[in-house]
Amino acid sequence: MINIGLCFENDAELSFLYTELCKCFDLRGVDYNICCYHNTAELRRGIQRKRLDLFFFDIMGEYGLIRMAALSLKELNPRLVSVTFQNRNYINPPNDILLEPLYIIPNKSRKQLWAYAVLAYEAALDKENAFSYYKRPSYLHTPYDSIKYFVSEGRRTRIVCAEENHHNAFYKKLDDVEALVSEKRRSFLRIHQSYLVNTNYVSSYNRNHVALTTGECLPISKYEYYKKISSRIAEKKLRYGCRMHV
Repeated sequence: MINIGLCFENDAELSFLYTELCKCFDLRGVDYNICCYHNTAELRRGIQRKRLDLFFFDIMGEYGLIRMAALSLKELNPRLVSVTFQNRNYINPPNDILLEPLYIIPNKSRKQLWAYAVLAYEAALDKENAFSYYKRPSYLHTPYDSIKYFVSEGRRTRIVCAEENHHNAFYKKLDDVEALVSEKRRSFLRIHQSYLVNTNYVSSYNRNHVALTTGECLPISKYEYYKKISSRIAEKKLRYGCRMHV
């Protein structure tokens, strides 16, 4: 069960979010509970009974009070994932970083809401030691330690694991996977437009490719990526004293 809170002063906005989120999560077979709040007073009374996992809110609501409430919710649950709509009049204060992960929906269309709701849900669902993704009809969880790399297949991303029979593909762009994974595991690095590699499996590398402990050879497409993997490997060698061929 995932607990979702919605806090918007406008009834029409609140109703739209509630209806669309129910449709979105019902379609994916998600076990959820949604509570609606019009203001921070209702929110304070509501959260006494439950801890929220996802919080959709008006970042400028009640002259900023709803945003302050979001910061308080984050203190209660450090794994809270927040979602708001883009507002051009909003000036990001420095402590917005405390709300991260914070997803900002570009517009109030159904398509954008569903897309960002799924991203936020997967961020909240994601376990500390496993990557979570949707493959109809349910969500699957793959341990990070078993993932060698992710490879882009256009609109889909494929997971390639140490176990030869575990190569599932799912609908999500590699950029989104990278953003999600980087919050959990620093061992994953982008080496190519199409590849996100687990550096724990890298046995050697040069300007053009990385070689994995399992035999594969993956291309490095930019010098920028080469510098990042060099820095990360050097950091690992310093910390763990591991050997690496360059």
